[in-house]
Amino acid sequence: MMRRIELPWRSPLDAFRPLARRDGSILLHGGALAADGDWSFVVTSPSAVVERRRGETFIDGRKTNASPFAALSGLHSERRLASSGEIAAPLLSGLVGFVGYECARLVEPAASHLESPYRAPDFWFGAYDAVAAFNRREKRAHLYGRTQAAMAHLQETLGEERASGIAAAGALSFLGAELSRDDYCRAVAEIVERIRAGELFQANISQRLFFRAEEPFDPYALFCSESLASSASFGAYLRLADAAILSLSPERFFAATSGPDGRRRIIAEPIKGTRRRGATPEEDAHLRAALAADPKDRAENIMIADLTRNDLSRICEDGSIREEAICELVSHANIHHLVSRISGVLRPDVTPADALASMFPCGSITGAPKIQAMKAIADIEGKGRGPYCGAIGYIDDRGGADFAVAIRIAVVEGRAVAVPVGGGVTLRSDPQAEYDETLAKAAHWLRRGAGERAFKRDSDHR
Repeated sequence: MMRRIELPWRSPLDAFRPLARRDGSILLHGGALAADGDWSFVVTSPSAVVERRRGETFIDGRKTNASPFAALSGLHSERRLASSGEIAAPLLSGLVGFVGYECARLVEPAASHLESPYRAPDFWFGAYDAVAAFNRREKRAHLYGRTQAAMAHLQETLGEERASGIAAAGALSFLGAELSRDDYCRAVAEIVERIRAGELFQANISQRLFFRAEEPFDPYALFCSESLASSASFGAYLRLADAAILSLSPERFFAATSGPDGRRRIIAEPIKGTRRRGATPEEDAHLRAALAADPKDRAENIMIADLTRNDLSRICEDGSIREEAICELVSHANIHHLVSRISGVLRPDVTPADALASMFPCGSITGAPKIQAMKAIADIEGKGRGPYCGAIGYIDDRGGADFAVAIRIAVVEGRAVAVPVGGGVTLRSDPQAEYDETLAKAAHWLRRGAGERAFKRDSDHR
């Protein structure tokens, strides 16, 4: 039986602060399919953990031969609760965590041979018996839990610190990028040649920008600062033993919800096509119009929408796939995007973890055909991506799920901060324009690290 108590309202960013240095603490800040508002969720102290490290899967530290997706599905089945139709919050208790990009090899072994460049695990999910849910639109907060003990622990932890406001993040120094402008343009040109040769239609390539934090440094304060500046739809902060993962993603991978008829609806929202925001209303309107009319961006978006439709067809009931929107223009604080929305009805035998495994990774950050694109990415990038281009989100114990694509992220290991950036390449791609798109996506990080000028001067530090 699910328990609930109301909490005094406070900002989710402020509420999470006492937990921000506790391993296994996670804040999901926005973007749930709920009719009555935008939600944030706070969890800590998982009762069980499924993770994958160095090619091995562990459940609470014990090695298992099962894949992490199968282990996650099994744990969800053990925890499954009946629907609570009277409770609006989409997450009451459940599995929260992330899947790193290298887990794609578990779905398609030929897709990648690379290892993650980070100390963080390749796959990490905690089972959380209590959740603090914040309805930001209604300014109401509730604590939900499977057990009184789990609720009491979370409530006590949330109350450990009552100081308001966001602490200073500390200064960042920009060290350089993995690739110079020339190197990145050569990588784009190679993808274009592979497309011209008929090997694939589109691929997404990326690189990392490197920063060093000066003491004192608070990665959570950095997340708060960036979150307030970007208004990301799917922000997330994950504190693990090895690293902190900061995500300001604008892109939903997929969400699954149960309707009144008991059927489970799934919707995917791939993004393709990006422009920076303008400095003036006139420039902003010009950039919006240019994006909406750009044939390269529209073709890329439609291609990924088709790929997403095919991915959904493997797990949905026949005839249920629908195009809710194609190439819809959506604006965020720093950038404009083109978004498509594809929906379907999940087959009764498909669990949320099954859907995650079948859809992974999101086609918008690989390309099409997906497997060929992933092979090209591995050849050209030559390094793993880690959490970047994976998925971050939750599976609720009642069967709902919501995952974001892990883009606009930073991985913090000690004082080292890595910020991956990338973009999609098609036959029409201009290498210089693709490089400039990565600048637009990383502009706020570069300004923070005083690195924008250095990066534009083709910094080639390694």
